[in-house]
Formats: sequence, C-alpha cells, structure tokens
Amino acid sequence: MKQYLSKIFKKHKLWLLTYALSFIGLLLSILAGVMVGFLLYKYDLSDSFGFIKNPLTPYLISVLILTLIFMRFISFIIIKPLNNLVDALQKISQGDFEVKLDENSGLQEFRNMNKNFNRMAKELSNTETLRNDFVSNVSHEFKTPLSSIEGYASLMLAPDISKDELQVYAKKIMTSTKQLSSLTGNILALSRLNTGTINETPVLYSLDEQIRESILMLEQKWTQKNIDLEMELPEVNIMNYQNLLFQVWTNIYSNAIKFSPDNSTITTLIEKEDNVIKVSIRDQGIGMTEEQIHHIFDKFFQADTAHKSEGNGLGLAICASILKLSGGSIQVQSTLGKGSEFVVFLPYSILPQK
Repeated sequence: MKQYLSKIFKKHKLWLLTYALSFIGLLLSILAGVMVGFLLYKYDLSDSFGFIKNPLTPYLISVLILTLIFMRFISFIIIKPLNNLVDALQKISQGDFEVKLDENSGLQEFRNMNKNFNRMAKELSNTETLRNDFVSNVSHEFKTPLSSIEGYASLMLAPDISKDELQVYAKKIMTSTKQLSSLTGNILALSRLNTGTINETPVLYSLDEQIRESILMLEQKWTQKNIDLEMELPEVNIMNYQNLLFQVWTNIYSNAIKFSPDNSTITTLIEKEDNVIKVSIRDQGIGMTEEQIHHIFDKFFQADTAHKSEGNGLGLAICASILKLSGGSIQVQSTLGKGSEFVVFLPYSILPQK
C-alpha cells in the first residue's frame, strides 16, 4: 500500500500539490477572516467605513488578499516556468539553438521538462551544425572534381575519339568520383565527431596489436616504396574507442608513407609515462615549415599541393577530433626536408570523458 501511494504521489505530484495549496488557502482564508473581523470590530471602524457593518466584509477582504498571494505563488512555481518554455521554443523556431532552461530549480516535473528541452535543443544544434558544415564544405571542395568529371565527360562525347583516349578519360572520371566519395565520407565523419554524435563505446583492447594491424593494412603502399619499418611496441592494453583510434593510425601512416621517399625509414615507438601512453611515429619525408605546422590540423589544409589529388585535407583534422573525444591529444614536430614526427598522447587506464 505504501509503495502504491508513493507511486501515485510521484506520478501526480503537481496536481496533488495544487489541491493541497487550494485547501490550505481556504483554511487560511477562514482564519484570516476571523482575525480581520475581530480587529475591525474591536477598533470600531464602522463610522469611517460603512461597508464594515456587513458581517461578510472581513472574510471578503481576507479572501481577496490571500487569493492575490496564492495566485502570485502559483504564478511563480507554475506559470513562470511555462512562460520560460514558450520563450525558449520561440527562440528555437527562430534558429537559436543555444538557448537553455534551468535544470536545477522548481518542481521536479519542470526540471525534467527543462532537461528534456535542453537535450532536444542540443540535438537540433548538432543536426544544424552537421548540415551547415556539409553544405559549406561540399560547395567549396566539390567544385574541382565535379569540373574534372564534366570536362572529361564532354571529351568522351567527341565523334572522333579513339578507344585509348576513351579509356584514359574514363579512368580520370573514376579517380574524380572516388575523390568525391572519400570527401563526402570524411566531411560527415568529421562533423559527427565535432558534434559528439558517434555510436561507439570505449572497450579494453591491445593498442600495440592495433598499430601492427594498421601497418599491415597499408602493406602494399610501403612495400612499393621499399620503406623500412622500425618498431618498438611493448604490450599495452587501453580502454578507449577502438574503431575510431584505428582511423588515427591509418591516417598518420598513410601520410608518412605518401610523403616519404623510396628506401627511407618510418619509426614507431610506444612509451608509458605515468598515466599517459605516448605513441611516436617519425618519417624521413619532405617535412614542413613552421607555417604549415601551424595549420596542419585545419580542415581542408594540405601542406604539399603536389599530392592534392591523393587526399582532401581532412585526415589529420579527423585525427585531432578523434583524439579530443578520446581524452588524448596530438603534436607534430617537423623540419623542412628532414621529415616529421607525430606524437599521440592517450590516457592510460582511464576512461575517456565525453
């Protein structure tokens, strides 16, 4: 019985509170009427105010005063939160998704309502950010490959085109199409990371084994350039986003291979420092200037324009976003003409904070 009553109270707390306040208000009105009547007749103000002669006057005055007080109280605990909600909804309709309602004051029902509203506003903001990023970036970065596809498609329609030329143009179109597909996927991935809309949870896994797998996945690229791999990978198990971090290693190694000369070396080292895991990946590639290092993690930035067709400048921006989400960070040291070193820091035995 006690549990049943507790359940009813939690479910209908607001209505029960309203009824209780109404009943208390009625009792206070009667009590105040008696007190006001006593005071009025004790000091005999009937000569100055004739309406006091009516025996109902004290009750009417007390009811009026208490009604005003009661309505003010109801306005504060019920009407004001509803007005705040209406104002917030109006701002949402006007595109302002930064509006927030207080989740720590008022009745529990209104706190829950405000909490759900804030969650809705955040989701709408994330969706709007995702859409805006996609539209603005697509319109800018899609222009070159689309122009290339259009140009080669026009050449393919020429009446005197040879079979060899047709194959060359078809390959060019396929290359531009793959570039568009990669660009679209990276833009969406980056936007989801920046807005926190990912569907992955941290798991315990072997970091050293993951790095070996990412290197093996790129075996065809580094064997073609006869690159030597030097690795010092002690056994390390971490709790983190396994699939997302796999993208970090493949992106860094892809860049290291792409910008390294033939017969060079890529060195990988894992070190434990207190509660931090440090992963260093160093190549002997073309290196970067200070200005390029400053912008290396910016979206769509490409330090070497000679390799522009091989990427879209989003790989390292995605790495930085993943590591931020994972509770880690990334640094780069580079000297022009002497190679680059990317250093990744990850929390050790600590769950990343969302």
